[in-house]
Amino acid sequence: IAKCLLPVGNRPLISYQLSMLEKAGLKECLVVTTQHISQQVRSYLGEKYDGKMRCIVHVVDDYSGTADALRHIADKIVTDYIVVSADVITNIKLLYMADLHRSNDSVATVLLSHPFGNSASGDKKAGGKKGSKSGVDAYQPECNFIGLEQDTNRVLLYTPKADVEEALTVNKSLLFRHPRMTVHSQIEDAHIYIMSYVTIQVLKHHKHISSIQNELIPRLVQMQFRQTSEEKRRESLDSDQPSETPLWNSKKFAQTEALGMSSVASKARDAVECLAYVAPSDVFCIRVNTVPAYKRANRDVGNVRDAYGQSFVQKGVDGVEGKASNADSAGASQASQPKGRKAFNIGKDCIVGLGVQIGPKTNIKKSTIGKYCKIGEKCRISNCILMDHVIIEDMVTLNDTVVCSNARIQSMSSLDTCEVGANYTVSAKTKLKKEQFSTASIMEHDEEM
Repeated sequence: IAKCLLPVGNRPLISYQLSMLEKAGLKECLVVTTQHISQQVRSYLGEKYDGKMRCIVHVVDDYSGTADALRHIADKIVTDYIVVSADVITNIKLLYMADLHRSNDSVATVLLSHPFGNSASGDKKAGGKKGSKSGVDAYQPECNFIGLEQDTNRVLLYTPKADVEEALTVNKSLLFRHPRMTVHSQIEDAHIYIMSYVTIQVLKHHKHISSIQNELIPRLVQMQFRQTSEEKRRESLDSDQPSETPLWNSKKFAQTEALGMSSVASKARDAVECLAYVAPSDVFCIRVNTVPAYKRANRDVGNVRDAYGQSFVQKGVDGVEGKASNADSAGASQASQPKGRKAFNIGKDCIVGLGVQIGPKTNIKKSTIGKYCKIGEKCRISNCILMDHVIIEDMVTLNDTVVCSNARIQSMSSLDTCEVGANYTVSAKTKLKKEQFSTASIMEHDEEM
């Protein structure tokens, strides 16, 4: 299954981005995907997606980077544009970020968020005991070194951690010019960008740039501090039409002319400015790009509302076939069972899909159960994700485990912190920890935009 279609809270991952864009007022988007998963994406958008956005699918080579993908669709971009990675879930109000971008005439505006601080359920609820090292709590986002100017949140430094061997180097001239800079190492680039159209010219000229995060954004940040002569700007940006005035120079002409007629002295501004919109602490934002992040997203998403107050997913057990314990599963449908057989228990923090069958004396806590799963008797399932059509036989214990669609766990097995691939069968009485029952990790898929 394509990463962008992985279920989070029993919703395809891509549905969260499309919903966010639609509620922000956008009517159309380009969905850029790679060749080997394009059919899955087209199928979902054409048959199952029920939103109002007009989605146009554009296919690129399997090994294309995010910046390469932008270069492929450059002829379809005619103005400023938004780039959203298909693995991010957030309840940010996108209009606030757009207002920041427009009001400052920014070349690029980057969404940044603080890890963990945006968990809707808090550390104790979301992470269990302090210091826990379970797979659910192993989520550690990849953060780069990002220098922000105090008060303005202008991005003055953007260095991928992979490029730093021993110590981070900062130019003295940068510190002299911008002494009020804070360098962050634990703030995450959420992979949501609002870009000026001029960045397309940058990509056309610098064809070696393949990644937005690791190459394009650092390049734009560096361009802020180049010599401001027209020749330098023309050389670095407008390679296609070197005799014309650079685009962002012309964009600022009217503003510069107006300020020049003012009797009040204005603060000097650089021709290029990159800004960061730092998400408030109460904003939920997570990139689902690793297995621990995938587990955390499934656990937290049931406690989160979107930017307009609507729940991302509905928690509950409606549609479950069997007899639920009223203590934990109020409101569950109750089918008749033979007398003398004890009901199963489902915690209130679980998300359970339609058509699920659960045997007696089974206990499920803090888990997401996909549609039409069958779970046998006397099972113990905690902090797990079961995708659609999974079969769990009797007396199985699962903890912190992801089980992909159509997989089967045979009776009396015990799995802890494992991954079970699609269509895989785990033999009876298997007792293992930290194992992968598939040929590839569930996260080994190309990124979509």
